[in-house]
Amino acid sequence: MLRSYDVDILRSGMKIGRDVLDLDGSIVLKQNTVLDANKIDALRRKNVFSVFIDEDDEEEEEVSLDEFMLDSEYLDHYKRTYDLVQNVYYQAARGDGINIKNLDAVLAPANINLLCDVSTAVTQIHNMAREGDYVIHHATNVGILAGLMARWLRYPDKPKREIVLSGLLSEIGKMKVPPEILNKKGKLDPDEMDKVKRHVDYGYDILKVSPLRIFKDVLLGVLQHHERCDGSGYPNRLRNDDISEFGKVIAILDIYDAMAANRSYARRNSPFDIFQVLFQDIARGKLDKKIGLIFMFRLRHSFNGCWVGLTNGKRAKIIEIDEKRVTDQPIVKTLKGEVINLNETPDLKVEAMLTAKEI
Repeated sequence: MLRSYDVDILRSGMKIGRDVLDLDGSIVLKQNTVLDANKIDALRRKNVFSVFIDEDDEEEEEVSLDEFMLDSEYLDHYKRTYDLVQNVYYQAARGDGINIKNLDAVLAPANINLLCDVSTAVTQIHNMAREGDYVIHHATNVGILAGLMARWLRYPDKPKREIVLSGLLSEIGKMKVPPEILNKKGKLDPDEMDKVKRHVDYGYDILKVSPLRIFKDVLLGVLQHHERCDGSGYPNRLRNDDISEFGKVIAILDIYDAMAANRSYARRNSPFDIFQVLFQDIARGKLDKKIGLIFMFRLRHSFNGCWVGLTNGKRAKIIEIDEKRVTDQPIVKTLKGEVINLNETPDLKVEAMLTAKEI
């Protein structure tokens, strides 16, 4: 059975069901080609937007749409928050200062409590497609993850609001970085990388002349979220206790969300692959151990019931996660009812969390 797929939702292991042609009519991929990450990237480079995939005709279990539909109330709040944050960023880009009214609306208790509700936030931010400005989505998601971390770290209301604010504004300095650099496909040269790294200084400079300058921890979170505990970060190569707690927290959230998203220069990663990266950085002394382990253990627990794409192209639901080891793969159940412990299948693992559209 042939089914048309957008290129953006293709997964490794899928089999091409019909020759794929480029705009000149040349064959990009032949029928029966099995996709991998390199072939999917090649389709993007050729500006191919959809392909036909050959799917098994075997019957799959009946699955209730309610299991993976987006929560309409959550989506409404997210879209409203995205719009407000975008306005804040774009106004700052024009040199018109910080829109405090919009930030107050984002941080209103009713809005932030819903956005940062542990029972829904994790599944929802993975289920929704990121349509629009990547930087704004990234900042919004880091703010939401900061709200979750504030709960997991047992922050009182005031520091909870402040770390959410710091997460939301963590990328505001990128409004001063040329968009052709931010959106460049491929490796940045040293001069371009230097310009990107300066976004933390730009963000700090924007905030220190705004009414938010009185919130020292907020500004330090923005300035320091690319510092690393071993002194290998930027802008000031700070170490350990010289880095603020907000800086240490947002550093981890920034890495996680950036790796979990499709970007102009890289495809999204599986959360379980990201945990491997975070764990290695903790072991090497780059990231704070206590904060990093709390984040990974708590976030992993929230993935129960989520839908994922496997490296063989199949879809499955997470039904169990080992609570003892942050680097383990989950146990999943496929649409055909097969239960697989991915820790026992070295050639099969989670490739990505699936959005509602992909499911």
